[in-house]
Amino acid sequence: MLTAAEAASLSGVDVVGSDGAAVGRVRDVYLMDRDRSIAALGVTRGRLSTTTVLVPAAVVLEETLRPHSGEYEHTAPIRLSVPARSARAAEEPPATGHLSPEDLRRAELALLPTGSEEAPQG
Repeated sequence: MLTAAEAASLSGVDVVGSDGAAVGRVRDVYLMDRDRSIAALGVTRGRLSTTTVLVPAAVVLEETLRPHSGEYEHTAPIRLSVPARSARAAEEPPATGHLSPEDLRRAELALLPTGSEEAPQG
């Protein structure tokens, strides 16, 4: 689990798909209420884009969430277990800024392979 400072440090970090192609940059970090772990990332698809997609933690390679140098400085992108094209086509986050368990589950089902057991139950 990341600390609050580590979670806050994710803002602006590049996100890439499993194919190495760019998805965008972290805009928002959604935390689970019960344990403050990361539930999902809001990723802005381009520098000038206002489109943000919801990337559930189930498709984020956890080891890439931690800084690679310095206490809270990311020098490498966050990597996903799905191709960039799939992540860029993901659902938009809710307008309220609050992610319900249903929102998270829907986002996970949209990105995880059919029949996958990887998605956490919510």
